[in-house]
Amino acid sequence: MRLQVSSASKRSVVVVGVGNIGSHLVPHLARLTAVDRVTLIDCDVYDRGNLHGQDIAQSDFGKRKVHVQARRLRAINPDLELRAIPAKVEMVPLALLRADVILACVDSRRARQLINEAAWRLNVPWIDAGVLGASLLARINVYVPSHEDPCLECAWGDSDYQHIEQIYPCAWKSASSAATNASSAIGALAASLQAIECQKLLEGSGEHVAVGRQVLIDVTHHKHYVTSYSRNPSCRFDHEVWKIQKLNGLKLTLAKALEVGRTTFGVKNPNRPSLRIGALHFVRRVSCSRCGNTKSLLRLEASLRPAELKCGHCGGEMLASGFDHIAQLNSDTIPEKCLGQTLRGLGLRLYDVLSLSDSQGDKKHYEITDDLE
Repeated sequence: MRLQVSSASKRSVVVVGVGNIGSHLVPHLARLTAVDRVTLIDCDVYDRGNLHGQDIAQSDFGKRKVHVQARRLRAINPDLELRAIPAKVEMVPLALLRADVILACVDSRRARQLINEAAWRLNVPWIDAGVLGASLLARINVYVPSHEDPCLECAWGDSDYQHIEQIYPCAWKSASSAATNASSAIGALAASLQAIECQKLLEGSGEHVAVGRQVLIDVTHHKHYVTSYSRNPSCRFDHEVWKIQKLNGLKLTLAKALEVGRTTFGVKNPNRPSLRIGALHFVRRVSCSRCGNTKSLLRLEASLRPAELKCGHCGGEMLASGFDHIAQLNSDTIPEKCLGQTLRGLGLRLYDVLSLSDSQGDKKHYEITDDLE
């Protein structure tokens, strides 16, 4: 087990999800002296149905969850550095999840799987919290990236993968998980457990952190369980921690970016390498669901704006089918005319991490930095 906590004065946490658990977690973080920076990630708004299980007021209805919780954080601790990102975690540039600890308060397997992968790629410990409202169960799991320690997927079997929420390319916006319907009290219990482990991580109390273990409290029967997990040699996830270099690249053309990879890999691969942005896809065409009008383009799907997805003929919504999605760009998928596009024009954003791979399987990873850095 290797616990790496920043020695700098600014220690940061990323919170993914500010609903049943996350809304109760936020006030704890504001009061932790070990926390200097907080990033909040959630795409939803609060509504009347959230009042039963989440730490909100009626005045919060209709407001972005991350903005409500950012105001709460600032009201408790005005000195905190805050970033509020109203988006699904899978649409957030990978490097924005870099922190001293990631705190996951999500209610879907897919989101947890994505956070687990991001944490390993960035070499960031993460704490997963969950509840089972009907059974009054609250639990946390602590993960520290390494090749020896277990990850989330080490404990998964075939049924877990079968129950991952499916996102279909033609309707990715509608994918969602079932509500937990957990009470405010059980969500607050999970949040408290998570905040305590977070504090121990940030303060360097490695011997007391539940790394590779699940802590579960059964409120109904007044029982407390601690379960240990080990690294599964058959785990489907590769447990690879990436070495990520900086690349001042938004103004680079696609051809120049691929040339960076070819230069790095040397003579082993005389052809242009492949480029990808994690699990995100590029889109090469969108079609109107109402009139069938089509528009060709080459853009990172996560960067497409609503105005770009509005049909110019009938005003309907334009979507990309499965055939119009590209997982990676290479000589087979890039039209020659697109090689002159800049990475910004392709939809890449600051803090995106692009991966270049050659035909031998070698990979290099680059974080897109500001043009002025």
